[in-house]
Amino acid sequence: MLRNKTKPLLSNSQASIFRYLAPQPSLPQIKQTHAHVVVWGHARLTVHLLSLLSFSSTVPFPLRYSLSLFSSIPFPTVFAFNSLIRCHAKANSSPSLSLSLYSAMRRRFLNPNQHTFTFLLHACSKNLKIKVNNNRLGVQVHVHVIKLGYACHVFVRNSLIHFYFECGDADSSQRVFEEDALCSDVVTWNSMLAGAVRNGDVRVAEKMFGEMPERDVVSWSTMIMGYVQNGLFEDGLECFRDMRKKRVRPNEAILVTLLSVSAQLGLLCYGRFIHSTIEAMRFSMTVHIGTALVDMYAKCGCIEKARILFDGMVKKDVWTWNVMICGLASHDFAKEALALFDRFIDEGFLPVNVTFVGVLNACSRAGLVGEGKHYFKLMVDGYGIQPEMEHYGCMVDLLARAGLVDEAVKLIEGMAITPDPVMWATLLDACKLHGYVEMGEKIGNKLIELDPTHDGHYVQLAGIYAKERKWEDVVRIRELLSERIVGKVAGWSLVELQGRVHRFVAGDREHECSSDIYKMLETIGLRITEAGLLTETF
Repeated sequence: MLRNKTKPLLSNSQASIFRYLAPQPSLPQIKQTHAHVVVWGHARLTVHLLSLLSFSSTVPFPLRYSLSLFSSIPFPTVFAFNSLIRCHAKANSSPSLSLSLYSAMRRRFLNPNQHTFTFLLHACSKNLKIKVNNNRLGVQVHVHVIKLGYACHVFVRNSLIHFYFECGDADSSQRVFEEDALCSDVVTWNSMLAGAVRNGDVRVAEKMFGEMPERDVVSWSTMIMGYVQNGLFEDGLECFRDMRKKRVRPNEAILVTLLSVSAQLGLLCYGRFIHSTIEAMRFSMTVHIGTALVDMYAKCGCIEKARILFDGMVKKDVWTWNVMICGLASHDFAKEALALFDRFIDEGFLPVNVTFVGVLNACSRAGLVGEGKHYFKLMVDGYGIQPEMEHYGCMVDLLARAGLVDEAVKLIEGMAITPDPVMWATLLDACKLHGYVEMGEKIGNKLIELDPTHDGHYVQLAGIYAKERKWEDVVRIRELLSERIVGKVAGWSLVELQGRVHRFVAGDREHECSSDIYKMLETIGLRITEAGLLTETF
């Protein structure tokens, strides 16, 4: 009797063990569960093997384990084949392997379902190094979709649209979308929207976004990302404002992206608006959001606010420390930046190349030649980080500012990588500052040879001649500039005022307040002259 009472309890444990697994368990957890099944003597039960195989298909597990589970099933079902096809797709294996499984399933006279084609198309969308072959295989799957009557199934249509976009065939995606516009959901529209954004067709995406019968946070996120990726930063920020008016809750990716945009453009008002949104909607101060906020405030000139946020963060990663170190360096807080670097090391973090860009920049701005040389050597010898253009640029700037132009030239000539024109331009500025006319002339001519279309090089060289009152050379360089530079690309700048972004081009008079702006510029010019300051020209 005792044995009979115990047996049902054991059976209940066997049945319930899968319920306690996480939705996406780790491989050790799956194997531990598998071991329990084997110990109980039920390793041959198809229902248990199918459950294990299903769990192994949710995350990229080693294919060998999934294949061993599949091989243990005496009579594989459609569910088993679908799970293994999904495993292949997760593992980024060749889509031909997934097609072979599909063929084996058909040879067993098993009818596929909508999930079969979804997983097959997902497999064909992966491993795009063999895009042409994948495209051909995906088209074959599309034929079977039509033949077996799954073309009107919304999940399958979404997979087809995604597949064709992944293969760069936007026309086929559009045709699938237009075949049955009523058979679509928000995922269908989002796939079309994402495809248009990926192809750089922002205005097409914009039109499609306006026509969407329903939008979710993915729709708004895709549109905002599309604006940002194509350089339409102001449009992206305005899209976020519209999103908030519609009371759509943003996700973390949108917030981090827009904080990065605000940082790049120096739009403090927008950055504060996003920060207030984060606080109002009670988002957790994750590492990503915290780092983006610190970066935004630092780049928008509020270094004190950035430091308060940094010190208040419970969790920080390497990039959080990098942002703060670089922010302090760019605001001329060299000692604070170097002290923070020492704390960074004491906390057990390993510096990366960006870390030393901040450290060397701090040394350069403060004129700490000895410290700069020390950290440059520490980067290479202590941490095995090979110098990149930014590191060399900081060192050249450091040496040039200190008047060690000859040493800076030797550093450039000994670089393992080809120096860019910016580095030589830094030296040219130093030659002008310290009066090295002969070397400046040599470097200036070299710069003009490297990039004859850059008008700034002519201006710099002419400035050196003007400082030494070599007017004939000034006229010669000016004539050379006129001959070679036919048209100059107009520079532009952004000014944020009361929540609105104003864009100005040099000589622009299209702004509604242009008359007032030019009057103020004249007033500023007069005051500069009265103060005894002269603008430098050549």
